Amino acid sequence: MNIFRIILATLILFIPLYPKFPLANFTGIYVALRLDDIVIATVIFIWLIWQIKNHFPVVKQKITFLFLAYLIAITISTIIAIFIYQTTPINILLLHFFRRLEYISLFFITLNSIQSKKDFKYIYIFLLISLVGVAIYGYGQQYFHFPIVSTMNEEFSRGQLLQMDVWTRISSTFAGHYDLAAFLSLILIVIMGVIPIIKNKIYKLISLIMFLVGFNLLTQTASRVSIFAFWGGVVLSLFLIKKYFWIIPVTILVVTSMFTSTDLNQRLIATLSIIKPKTPTAAPIPTIIPVPTIKVVTAAKISPIPTIKYVKPTPTIVRHGPIEEFQPIDSDVGVARSGEIRFNVEWPRAINAFRKNMYFGTGLGSISLATDNDYLRLLGESGLLGLLTFMFIPFYFIYKTIRLFFKKDSDFFVKLQLIFIGVMLSALANAIFIDIFEASKVAYTFWILMAVFYRLIELNSSKK
Repeated sequence: MNIFRIILATLILFIPLYPKFPLANFTGIYVALRLDDIVIATVIFIWLIWQIKNHFPVVKQKITFLFLAYLIAITISTIIAIFIYQTTPINILLLHFFRRLEYISLFFITLNSIQSKKDFKYIYIFLLISLVGVAIYGYGQQYFHFPIVSTMNEEFSRGQLLQMDVWTRISSTFAGHYDLAAFLSLILIVIMGVIPIIKNKIYKLISLIMFLVGFNLLTQTASRVSIFAFWGGVVLSLFLIKKYFWIIPVTILVVTSMFTSTDLNQRLIATLSIIKPKTPTAAPIPTIIPVPTIKVVTAAKISPIPTIKYVKPTPTIVRHGPIEEFQPIDSDVGVARSGEIRFNVEWPRAINAFRKNMYFGTGLGSISLATDNDYLRLLGESGLLGLLTFMFIPFYFIYKTIRLFFKKDSDFFVKLQLIFIGVMLSALANAIFIDIFEASKVAYTFWILMAVFYRLIELNSSKK
């Protein structure tokens, strides 16, 4: 029995479905220790024991050396930040360093769980089940007041149980609506890619239903970048597997959602109004206004001010109804504020860190918790060495896969491998405006999917 298959099935269900309740907090940062950290640490321990027992077969994987290069890059960056810059507390630098290792570890754990092509069926089934749970909890928040555990700010991250208001967006079990949207954009590409190529009609019907349910949930998050990342990724996937006809209904579905989803529509319009250049108005022509004749009036005799008798009022108790703590935020204001934070604060801060040390950056976590652009974050925290070694991994996947597009007769698993190019590029597109590789639930899922991708490359190459 492959114990890692059971572990992977558990992680696929547990990671998206367990809310982010904090167990312990760290000084100087509101990232908390959570149950998923303990679960994954236990899994890593089991994996290390297995590696020792089998004389470290992980070193035989070609992809391991690409991850090792990235590990060396962020290690050098962390050491420089600790001993040279000394501007960021050591506990924060090490916390971010070990978080990266924690996320990436699921890539290698997933590899151990896939031994043959038959294992992909179980992974797909559990992905569907996890989507069912995410959807139930998401719609439960909207219609049945299921509690939200958010990490959108320091106060919420302490584990407060919140409820959706009329102006908040669905978070499901995730830390925020952006994380949920990024997760859905990846999973839905996998499902939509499988629908046209799977032969079993029951699986096809179930997949189609769950795709529509999940897509509606995606539109409810009103995340513009994830909607477009999904659209681009799914169109690319369908193109690569030569299912051109399916591109039309998917595109119609996406475009229709932009008009039917009120929140998404308002945010898109607000975005367009901000980026659209304003037409300069003509200078007004001055008008001469004649000065009126001033008439001198003799001051009249002023009467003395009468004495006013003040009476102490009797206090009256007035009972008011409940007052909303937060008022709805106008879409134009919200979109403008979101852009201003990125363009005027977060991105310049990352660029300044990159200029300070172009090769190794200023250390993981040194430019605050969020940058809302993972590429600028990589440059600022780990420099050119960190960015290039990280990007070698997806480039390697593309290099090993794109040639399959030109094969005339492709079986199911070759097409499945091509689908994952769209999944990966969707994640890379999300990373332009979201810290997708640091958002724990999304990062875990991303590396699990990338391990599935890599195992497909291996199995298709070996013709097993």
